[in-house]
Amino acid sequence: MARCLFVESVALDVYGQMALDDILVPRAAQGLALARFYNWRQTPAATFGYAQFENTARSQIQEAGIKEFTRRPTGGGVVLHKDDLTFSLIFTQAANLKPSQIYSRLHALIKEEFERSGVALGVYNAQSDYRPAVGGVSQNCFTNPVADDLMRRGGGKVLGGAIRRFGGAILYQGSLQLPAARQNKAYQSIIKTAALKFLEAKEEREILSNAVLNEAYSLAHGRYGAKEWVEKF
Repeated sequence: MARCLFVESVALDVYGQMALDDILVPRAAQGLALARFYNWRQTPAATFGYAQFENTARSQIQEAGIKEFTRRPTGGGVVLHKDDLTFSLIFTQAANLKPSQIYSRLHALIKEEFERSGVALGVYNAQSDYRPAVGGVSQNCFTNPVADDLMRRGGGKVLGGAIRRFGGAILYQGSLQLPAARQNKAYQSIIKTAALKFLEAKEEREILSNAVLNEAYSLAHGRYGAKEWVEKF
């Protein structure tokens, strides 16, 4: 059976969170996946997808009163990180799947685990009752859902993610936006169980070393907090 290493770190700001995911990607290997729940140092914060225009994202983020934000290494739209449960998976297993297949399978398993706990969620598709912003003009991920996002029954989006392929490894960054999600240990357990099923892996744990964290701090300052990265497009 494959192994999934759940890593723990000290609390980080939004730049450090993106940098840590970035430097963990090369550690994934055949039979070894990595996963983590973000330990936030400060909120609110926001991220936006790699290919988004910075000025469009900035206007929406500032309207929400958020001052600290950066471009993700993954795709998607604007995500506000106020009280969400933010997490990432890095893996080579299933890397042969299309991003849409990864998204669909992982979210189906998360939905299944929520239902086991008594929380009913829907899956967004063309027939969903929920309708996004008029004209689809908003770039906020949780205003305009995409296929296989998880939804409240008859309501808005509660879980979405973004994917990027790095050679043979896949980085998935997800956000669960249910009330007080970040403090809810049961939600962490649900996500963890679903991730392990998706990866067909057993759980291991690791506290990240100072050397790894120092590398993340350096990349946070040199890339994710830099104007050249944030204003890339």
